Amino acid sequence: MPRLDPQDLRRYAEARLGGRERLARREARLGCPWTSGSAGIALYEAAKATNPEWPYEATRRADLDAHLRVKHLLHEAADVGAG
Repeated sequence: MPRLDPQDLRRYAEARLGGRERLARREARLGCPWTSGSAGIALYEAAKATNPEWPYEATRRADLDAHLRVKHLLHEAADVGAG
């Protein structure tokens, strides 16, 4: 399998996805709550109002473990096609 050139991948993504700038303008125009983090804050506050003891230590640990697994997989994926 030929090695994938990161620059080629970036150019392809820019051409197909319209670039980061276009996406940012679209989100700003639509008032996307995810860009400011307000949706995440609202969800957190709603969960705390429902159960003030949340998040539990086990929940926090499971969340951290999941993030670490994803980080590891992304790190591994960065080497795909490099050889």
